[in-house]
Amino acid sequence: MRHIDMAHTYILRMSRAMTHYLVLALIIDAELFARYIQGHIPTIIKFGGKVTFRSVNNTTIHGSQNWDAIALQEWPDTATFEQWWNSEEYRPWAEIRDKAAAITIVRCDNPANPRAQR
Repeated sequence: MRHIDMAHTYILRMSRAMTHYLVLALIIDAELFARYIQGHIPTIIKFGGKVTFRSVNNTTIHGSQNWDAIALQEWPDTATFEQWWNSEEYRPWAEIRDKAAAITIVRCDNPANPRAQR
């Protein structure tokens, strides 16, 4: 039981510092999507975010949607994500994104992290 408590404390401590966004994609144009992935990542890094997980080999266990690509982005807070999302640097990549894939983005808030919602 002690190991579980230690792991839970560690996870809470690590997740308090950041806001996470789950990105789910249904790819329309694979070549254009690959161009989008390569091109927009530097803008994420420039604004202080990072992609902590990516997968293109996904199996839906429950539900009807089978996502072609899944990523988890980590940001210092919601405001930083929104600055990037609305930036001139990301705007051309957003246009490519919308042609390359149908994207769903979910902000994953940690109630222990009040800073994330700013």
